[in-house]
Amino acid sequence: MEDEDLSFWDHLHELRKYVIRSILVFFVLFIAAFSFREILFDQFLFRLLEPDFITYRWFSALAEYFGISGAEKIVLDFKLINIKLAGQFTAHISISALAAGILTLPFLVFQLWLFIKPALFANERKIIARNAVVIVFLFLIGCAFAYFVITPLSVLFLGNYEVSDKVSNTISLSSYMSVFNSTLFLTGLLFELPVLLIVLSRIGLVSASLLRKYRKHAVVAGLILSAIITPSTDPFTMTIVAIPLYLLFEISILSVARKEKRHGRKVKA
Repeated sequence: MEDEDLSFWDHLHELRKYVIRSILVFFVLFIAAFSFREILFDQFLFRLLEPDFITYRWFSALAEYFGISGAEKIVLDFKLINIKLAGQFTAHISISALAAGILTLPFLVFQLWLFIKPALFANERKIIARNAVVIVFLFLIGCAFAYFVITPLSVLFLGNYEVSDKVSNTISLSSYMSVFNSTLFLTGLLFELPVLLIVLSRIGLVSASLLRKYRKHAVVAGLILSAIITPSTDPFTMTIVAIPLYLLFEISILSVARKEKRHGRKVKA
């Protein structure tokens, strides 16, 4: 443990230094993302609107394999429009900020690690360092899952949903951006479930045995979350989303049990 004599204001000054660094990196990445407009929109954001997107090809192949009629051919029967004067500029800023935020996360976590490192013992540093890597990894995996699975399935279902053939779907750019940004961010947070449960176990609020008792509830919760995140009514799509959510719960149980064993607790097999 280092810097034991630092005052509160000294710590605040150190924290300010790391925060400023993170903000500067964010703005540099924001400007870089803003500059690559065509790549960001055409190759990343709007790629999900094309029927040959990799997720739609996989979805069609799986639907054909399981004999689900009507799902073999992907059709995106809607038009994306801008209805606000500053709508496209706002969308440009929004997606650039999202990209910069995701790319800044590893650096931000590293800066926080540098800030708390002097106050930790050697064994604590190893634990926190591993957890920091896991936090970043899970968030990025969650964002990737949202991009390649949840958002495309949401676009496919909601974009083609109709109450009558007298109503055609013309989706506003702001609506599409809202769904895209919120889905990526919230799914990234959702994938932090193992870390959250480990923290709760460390303060004695949950245990591996308690989590095991709620396995059936976790299945139901996973299906409910999949129905909310991907508002499709067919069981095939819900299952695709629910399985990774349940796997996160099982990973959480294993992680909590491992932590308990390390701390000498008795854990039922």
